[in-house]
Amino acid sequence: MTHQSDPRVVAVISAFHPPLDLPERVKQLNQQVVHTVVVDDGSDLEGISPVLQELAELGCTVVRMPDNIGIAAALNAGIEAALKDWSPDFVVTLDQDSALDDGYIAAALETYAAAHAAGIDVGLVSAQSHNGLNVPLLSRRARFPQAFDPLQSGAVIPASTFKTAGLLDGRLFIDCVDSEYNLRVRSHGLATLIGKGCNMTHALGQAQPMMLFGWHVSVLGRKRHVHSHAPFRVYYMTRNNIHLWRQYGARFPVWLLRRLRFQVESDVFRLLYGANRKGQYRAFARGFVDGWLGRLGKIDPQLQRKISA
Repeated sequence: MTHQSDPRVVAVISAFHPPLDLPERVKQLNQQVVHTVVVDDGSDLEGISPVLQELAELGCTVVRMPDNIGIAAALNAGIEAALKDWSPDFVVTLDQDSALDDGYIAAALETYAAAHAAGIDVGLVSAQSHNGLNVPLLSRRARFPQAFDPLQSGAVIPASTFKTAGLLDGRLFIDCVDSEYNLRVRSHGLATLIGKGCNMTHALGQAQPMMLFGWHVSVLGRKRHVHSHAPFRVYYMTRNNIHLWRQYGARFPVWLLRRLRFQVESDVFRLLYGANRKGQYRAFARGFVDGWLGRLGKIDPQLQRKISA
């Protein structure tokens, strides 16, 4: 439970067809923050969602976007509302399927305070673990470890960071939004720390067996699975990853190469074993081209239909 003397932390949640269990998780979240802002990303244009109505009854600020503008722009709208109406010291951004463990915010603030006292300029504090598994680190030897590529979900961000580094890049729409922001924050000399003891429960999505000629593929004695995405998501992931290289390749080449290894492995497995591989090939090719040409923003509806056919 927060107290008057605590730093003011406001939560911002991006929602799209919000799940029925979101209000219950927000009730738990409200024990750690002074207020919660929920931004509906164009999924409730008629204002009839019972979930959003319940969130408003809980005291949340509910912001409804007139169109689907993407997670980055939706979060930005929520952040701006939070900064304007609540003047918080920190903002924690969350996906609608994420939940913070009890004490998460307090632990993140303790990490921030200790690092700040040690002379470290902190850009954000993120989860140390997701679903109980520790996140990859930039270096294991640091006194205050930094996450390699922290998710925006669960990021406790000082209000000063937005003044220094700006808001999220809405042109990316979805995918790589957190990666781009991490690199931008670091390019301003700010650290992206993990909060000691901070665990976030986060939905992992559906994985399907990796099949080859009817056999479930095994690697080193372990049956492998592949996370399959709709072609439009493959488009965004490919395009926005290329954008990261164009924007930050000269400054963070080692980081991007390390990240590329994980991305290539995911792409290869998905293109070889995922669903609708023809559509995914088309999405990958078009995303690659648009990324190098700097074509950002929301995917054209005609292109989305074409690659999904």
